[in-house]
Formats: sequence, structure tokens, C-alpha cells
Amino acid sequence: MFLRFLQKIISFRVDETMEQAVVNRVRRINIYYLILITMLCFSILYSYLADVSSMSLINGIVLALAVATFLFLPVGRRSNLSSMLVLVLTALIILNAYLFNMGVASVLILAFYLIFPLLAVSMNGRQGIYVPILLGIATLILNSLPLPETAIHLDLYNAMLFFTSYALVVAVSIYVERTNRELLTRLKDSKSQVEHKMVEKDEFISNLSHKLRTSLSNIALINSLVHDERLSNEQMELMETLKASTNLLIKDVNNIVEIASPGIVDYKRSITSFDLSSVLEESISILKSGGSSMEDISISRLDKLKNFIIGDPGLVRSLIVNIFYGVNDYRTDTDPVQIQIRSLKESPGHVRLEFAFKVSTINGIALVDHVRSLQQGNTHSGSNLTNAVALLLESESTLSAVPENQGASLSFFQDFTKDPTKITAQEAGTSLETTQPGKAGIALKDAKILLVEDNLINQKIVLLSLNKLVNRIDVASNGKQALEMFGLKQYDLILMDIMMPIMDGIMATQKIREIESTSDRHVPIVAVTANALAGDRENCLAAGVDDYIAKPFTTEMLIRKMRNWLA
Repeated sequence: MFLRFLQKIISFRVDETMEQAVVNRVRRINIYYLILITMLCFSILYSYLADVSSMSLINGIVLALAVATFLFLPVGRRSNLSSMLVLVLTALIILNAYLFNMGVASVLILAFYLIFPLLAVSMNGRQGIYVPILLGIATLILNSLPLPETAIHLDLYNAMLFFTSYALVVAVSIYVERTNRELLTRLKDSKSQVEHKMVEKDEFISNLSHKLRTSLSNIALINSLVHDERLSNEQMELMETLKASTNLLIKDVNNIVEIASPGIVDYKRSITSFDLSSVLEESISILKSGGSSMEDISISRLDKLKNFIIGDPGLVRSLIVNIFYGVNDYRTDTDPVQIQIRSLKESPGHVRLEFAFKVSTINGIALVDHVRSLQQGNTHSGSNLTNAVALLLESESTLSAVPENQGASLSFFQDFTKDPTKITAQEAGTSLETTQPGKAGIALKDAKILLVEDNLINQKIVLLSLNKLVNRIDVASNGKQALEMFGLKQYDLILMDIMMPIMDGIMATQKIREIESTSDRHVPIVAVTANALAGDRENCLAAGVDDYIAKPFTTEMLIRKMRNWLA
């Protein structure tokens, strides 16, 4: 109880939004206030017992000022002023102890004098040294005047020795403060340089990832185009080998990006309302693009969610993908990795969901030991399970692992708030796609499609992939041209690239939504982009994009998205 009360005093007026350096300083000042007030209370008690009314009055006034300053002048908001006031109050106490006998030995009082300059510098930096200087001057003047018998009397020799020592301590304090200030300046400059280099590296990795994903997407689409019944068995086998190699390369690119620049794949929290079924479908699409098939995955829903849930869909998606890849590396059987989702605890407004991954393997104990090792801080760079454990740690959850008869089971839980304003597609009695806004019930073949893509090769490949299924596709080379075409024609669906010259896809989407806000019109926009790093999907959706498909993707995935929004 006492320790909890003490912790509250030390953390008084500490705000979670403060930087750690500010938090440390506020707590340091609060600790000093606590020590100061405690010393004043003992001093008042001593003066009362010793029947020294003048000292009791002075200490009482100083105590009232200290308490009022602590309560009504928040350290968190005005730390410089608050720390300066507490230094002034401390100087008054030391001076009071010098003039009146407070039951403290003279040597101890003089020791307080010598400690005070260093304390002042640590509390308030360069400005804090002025209080010890003024205290030293005041003490020097008082020592040369007739003082009451209770005061400390220093003869000429002791006065010279004391004030010389005091001046040296002040000089050392000034030197320490200046050295610390220069060190902090160098540290800030070094940090700024490192952050600048990290930004440059992240931009390079992001651009490299974008180019690699675009090229791999083109290879995957071309592979789909050349698949034909007229190919011989040998040619079909070669095409399947090309497809498998492409999928393997996609996974390698993802791993390289994660290892080379962890700063840009860090988990970015984005709380929003979402349908869990949609996130599961997106997770499966990501796994399939990485070379996995439906034969490798089995998802079963044991929960009975009727509403959308409010939480972080990006976190759920990242956890599913990373844990699947992690346990799939241990799979030694043809049985798929079973992903089971069930409700652990549910109320009218909240739900706790458990996500369990069951894998058939003869290395179940090794997998469990590996997870427990990660939880103890033995990280493995680039490991999918390492990423999952780190993500769960940030979201205040853990990854549990237990061995089973024929494998192992990994699980985690997440808490969500139910969204009472939205029900799931299954509860509405229709598919997810038919509940989305903007759908006009148009057949894909008859739809008017606007493709916004700056790369001529990408344009050509997408057009070749869709020309047998869609009759009317217009092409815009950048966001500005797309806006002009949007104003001249009515489109049923827009396929929007994100990284483009003149005007990017984010800006173009925002402009289109501004135009639509003056009417009842809403054209579905699907982001077709190689921006597939952490937070990219959320940024697209926040700009007004209705759906998102990351490169590389297959023709079937793109067609499915388009039909969903047109059906």
C-alpha cells in the first residue's frame, strides 16, 4: 500500500505522451519534492519540541510554499519553473539551518552546501547554477555580520577554506553541466544522422520492394496468360516450374525486405471497424501469393460473431501470416495447418477471440521449445515466429505453445469491441461482396473500367489479362489524367496504382471522393499496387480506397476482386 502511494507521488502529473527524457526529469523533481517536504516536516517537529517559534514559522511557510508549488504548479507542464522554485526553497532551508540551530551538526549543514550546486545543475541545467551562486554570496555576507548565537560562526581561516571549496564545487558543477549539454547535443546530432540514414535506407528498400514486386507480378500474370490447353505436357510442366519459382522468389523478397530494413515493416497500430472474414480472406491471399495453397491451410470458425469488430485488422493479418509460415516450416505431414478461431469470452459489447494453429509434425517438442526460447528474448533475425512474438508483445498478448500427440498447437488471443452499427455479411444473409457500397450489379464483361497505371508494361499485361473478360477498359497514365477522365465519363470500377508521377493514387482517390461528396455517386476503387509493406493497406483505405490488392497477384485474384465489387 505504501509503495503504491509512493509510486503515485513520484509519477504525479506524468503524461503518457511525454518523451522518456521528460518523464525521467519530472520523476526526479517529484522525488526531490518528496525529500524536501519530508525534511521540512522533521525540521518543524524539531523546532516545535525545541520551542523555537521563529524557526517553526519560517519552516512552516517554506513547507506551505513547497506543497502549493507541488500541487498547483505541475512539474509536467512547467518543469523549469517548478524545479527553479524547489531550488529556491531548498536554498532557504539551507540558509535557515545556517542561521538557526536545527539539531543538525554544523559539518552536515556545510556538506549540504557543497552538494547543493551539483544537485541544482542536475535539476535545472545551466539556469539552476544561479541559485547556489546567490546562496553562496548571501552566506558570505551573513558570515561577516553579527549573527545570533545559534548560527554557524566561521573564523577567517575556516571561512576562506569553506568558501574556496564552495567556489570550486560551483565551478565543477558548471563544467559538468556544460559537458553534459555538449554530450547531449552530440547525441541528438548523431541520432538525427542515424534517423536520416534509416529513412534513406527505408526509402531505398521500399522502392526496391516496389520494383521487385511489380516485376514478379508481371511474371505471374504472363505465366497465367500463356497457360493453355494447347501446350504440351512438357511445356505445361515448365510453366508450372516457372510459377513455383516465382512464388518462391516472392517469399524470398518478403524475407529480404524484413531482414534488410526492419524499420519499415514495424507494426503500425490502426484501430478500425472490420469484418474478420474479410481479414481471413486477405490472409489466405497473401499466403497463396507466397507459394502456399489451400491444401496447406484449413480455417475453421467456431465463434458466432454477428457484428463487425473494432480492432487492428493489420495486426490480425500479420499474426496469421507470420505464425502460419513459422509452423509450416516444421510441418512433416501432408495434413494442412489447421487454424481455429473461437470465442474465449463474450459480452454484449466485447469479445475475446483465440486463434489456434495446429500442425502435424514429428518435431512438435522442438517447435514448442523454439517458441518458449523466443519468449525469453532469444530472438532469431528474420524468423516469422520472432515477428509474431514481437507483435504480440506490443499488443500485450503472448504466443502459447503446447506439444500434442502428433504435433504441436500454438495460440494467441486478442480482445475486440463489437461494432453495433455493422453486421457481418453472413448475418445479413448475403456474401461479403454484395454488402459493399458502390456496387451496381453489372456483369464484368459489360462494365466500364478505368485502369490508372503509369508503367506501360504493366498496362499492357493487365489489359492482356482482362481483354477476354472485359470489353471496355480505359487507361490513364497518372492520377491527374484519371481525374480528367473521371469527370468526362462514368465508370463502374477504377483500378488504381498508388506510386505514380504528377499525381499519385492516394491524392487521386481523395480528389475523386471529394467530387463524389457533392452527389450520390460512388465508384468502387481497388488499389492495385506493389506497396505491400506495413501500414500501406491501411493508408490506402484511409484515403477512400474500397479494396486493396498487393502485387504480385494472379489474374484470378484480380478478377475475383472486380466481380465482387460489380456483382
